[in-house]
Amino acid sequence: MRRITRKTFERLVCAAALALPVLVLIAASGPGGGTTLGPAQTTGAAPGANFVASASKPADEVRAAAAHPSLSYRTSWIGNTWGYADHRWVQIDVQALAVTPDGEVFTNAPWDEGGGEIGQYRNGQLVRYGGESHGWGMMGGDAIAVNDEYVFVAQTVVSLGNEMAQHRRMPHEGEVWTGVARRSRADIRDGVPFAGQVSWPGGNRLAFLLVSTFSSKEDYAIRGLAADEARLFVSNQRDNRVQIFDAQTMQAVGSFPVHEPGRLALAPDGSLWIVENSRTAGAERVVHRARNGARLGELALPPGVVPADLTVDTRGRLLIADNGVRQQILVFTASPDTAASTAAQPGAGMHLSASFGEEGGIYAGRAGAPGPRRFNGLTGVGVDRAGNLYVSMNGAGRRPIGTGPSTYDGALIESYAPDGTPRFSLQGLLFVDGAQFVDGEPPSVYSGSKRFTLDLTRPVGEEWSYAGYTADRFRYPYDPYFHLYLGGQRGMPLVRDVHGHRLLYTTDMYSSYLRIYRFTADRETAIPSGLFAQSHIDGAWPPNQPAQGEWIWRDATGKGDFSAGAFDQNAGSTDAPQMRAWWVDSHGDIWQGTESQGIRLFPLEGFDRVGNPIYRYAAMRQYPPPAPFYRIARLNYFPADDTMFISGSTPAHPFVQDNWNSAGSQLARYDHWKSGKPVLRYIIGLPDRGAPDWSSISGFAVAGDYVFAIETRTAIVRVYDRDTGRDVGRLEPGKEVGSTSGWIDVPMPLTAHRLASGEYLVLVEEDAHGKALMYRFTPQTAPLAAAPPHSTDVAQTP
Repeated sequence: MRRITRKTFERLVCAAALALPVLVLIAASGPGGGTTLGPAQTTGAAPGANFVASASKPADEVRAAAAHPSLSYRTSWIGNTWGYADHRWVQIDVQALAVTPDGEVFTNAPWDEGGGEIGQYRNGQLVRYGGESHGWGMMGGDAIAVNDEYVFVAQTVVSLGNEMAQHRRMPHEGEVWTGVARRSRADIRDGVPFAGQVSWPGGNRLAFLLVSTFSSKEDYAIRGLAADEARLFVSNQRDNRVQIFDAQTMQAVGSFPVHEPGRLALAPDGSLWIVENSRTAGAERVVHRARNGARLGELALPPGVVPADLTVDTRGRLLIADNGVRQQILVFTASPDTAASTAAQPGAGMHLSASFGEEGGIYAGRAGAPGPRRFNGLTGVGVDRAGNLYVSMNGAGRRPIGTGPSTYDGALIESYAPDGTPRFSLQGLLFVDGAQFVDGEPPSVYSGSKRFTLDLTRPVGEEWSYAGYTADRFRYPYDPYFHLYLGGQRGMPLVRDVHGHRLLYTTDMYSSYLRIYRFTADRETAIPSGLFAQSHIDGAWPPNQPAQGEWIWRDATGKGDFSAGAFDQNAGSTDAPQMRAWWVDSHGDIWQGTESQGIRLFPLEGFDRVGNPIYRYAAMRQYPPPAPFYRIARLNYFPADDTMFISGSTPAHPFVQDNWNSAGSQLARYDHWKSGKPVLRYIIGLPDRGAPDWSSISGFAVAGDYVFAIETRTAIVRVYDRDTGRDVGRLEPGKEVGSTSGWIDVPMPLTAHRLASGEYLVLVEEDAHGKALMYRFTPQTAPLAAAPPHSTDVAQTP
């Protein structure tokens, strides 16, 4: 099994609690899960250039760091409404929302990397996050409800192991708890205690009602809550019933049977609308029941509707968030003669009277182009007494049963006035996503599944606009993005324009796969075009893959049929050598850097009739590890000057297992790479230490006159002269982003680009608060462009 970072270890353990294989959860304290670090924790710099650096003591590195010249740059960001200054950011997922009559919005999700699972928003502004939902076994959840006094939050508690269970009331190994936390509406950080709650020592404020216990191989998390001043209704999928609790005492007062109850909504008359059969895709139904469970009718849903959420407005209309192909809010209204029609046919008392949102959502018209009323992955709907509509989205919809804590494809919370006018749109769009600049009019930045346009004259944090969503689960359900869980997201992007073809290559944080996409001019969505797999993929997908060994798939028919003839294999049908390095050069050639077998090159052999790039094992070339390396961790190759940059481990500075996903201890430049006699120009020493110092580099990028390398735990970007390897300075998160970043622990965490003006854009993955950092760096030899209004020029030293 591949090793993973602490950040992802915590995330995947949370997934394990929701029906993935069991792992052991490590403790994490407070927002960020212990992964958010600021520049105050800098470890210092390793010695510099033009030689094979010898091991240096940390004190030496600290002295070296103090000598670095200052650099002129500004810190900005892409992909989140807020950058974390004033501790504000938009959470990366919303699985449920509840709206009060006065328009306050409360949200819930099982996981947000920064600890913002449970949110409170007012008039398009973040009020606060709730806490007590991230670390020490605590998670958020999939449902939320509110009344005048309380916010009721579905939460899950996962095991920290049997030893912890003996000393602290927690689930035993292999066990999961699901329940409801009661919080104060005045301040959702405060639990409101009640008799019989689960209590934890150590100042935990969570007032938690245990509803159900189940195996960690299962997923019976609560998917529906509803509340008024007297009663709390809870969907208990484990026992196939809706449970009723006194909202003031939290004591059980009744229940009634419902098959697979999901979302709940209270009508003004006190009756309930319930999504039943909610665990069975395609079989969901919306049923009307009295408070005692008596069946009153069933809604006649149009074909293809996927009821992701439902609410009832003050006029008694039932609103359903349809996450099917329509991607709309469907409005059902009582018929004029409700009593007569209901008696004649159950559910006939309500009819579809209107819809809100463009039919087809983000895939209507120019597929993938976002905009007002173009919904994508609806998860929640609510309405206030003024008739303002609120919706939540995450690119996929409700978390499928047993698939982990989130879709990880970004969240949007939007509100519309009764006439449809947009009121606000809050966006938290990036997670485990790299970013790459692409020149154009206007210039763009691609992430794994998004495209943003840039206007660099705008204020800090406002330079970007969401312009494209490149995944299409309806048109391309075979896309590897929807099947490779370890990828999690489209991931780290490499965009290449080759012979008139725009291609998107992405790899994941484990370097497991390389996915290839192509584009057409009439849409933003990308067409799955190819896939490099290092071994056989367990499971039913993809069909017809080779029984063993590494393979390359190419969508030769343009239909994604994964036919037997769509795969290519190496001669021995063996697994690929272990690797951490992928690179695609400007010619479209694919490079692999392996841990023990040197470097492999797959030249681009042209394009097939559909427009897919062609790669074959028969054309593969191999290069031995260049001296002094024995292990390759990262590489960048530039055909224009036949230059190769490699980082990894050498016998003098061997691989440090603690930093399993790091870029290694040495970074080298080789000239005349393809001549057969490459020339080593220089080697830069990189920090690569395990406990107790824990210092490493995650990756590097080369652009213009510089090489940029980023520290794993501090997110500080080291800047080196490309020609000489000389250390020239540091970039680190500025006050614009709270002077903070999460850990940088993916193999391709940053990209860089030199603009025609001489300014450099350095883009860095920043998972803790759902964005990409953007450093705007101008070397002192070039004039610094005038700062836009409200921005700050920064001259910093490490």
